[in-house]
Amino acid sequence: MSDQREKADSDLLCSCGEKHTGHICWLSRMGLLMEVQHLCDNPTVSCSKCGAKANLPHNVCFPVTLEETSGS
Repeated sequence: MSDQREKADSDLLCSCGEKHTGHICWLSRMGLLMEVQHLCDNPTVSCSKCGAKANLPHNVCFPVTLEETSGS
């Protein structure tokens, strides 16, 4: 029974090892793709660990600002 408890606890952990249930990596792992879609429709940051793009820094584990691309 402790194996089931450990599995349930690990499902709550984000890829950064914390309980960040709003991070895109966690939402994707849980199959909540519609929620992910709403969080990355106008990305301003990406996660330096997994590369996920998000609208807001608090939706990824290790946010890095996306650089603006020039028109060239």
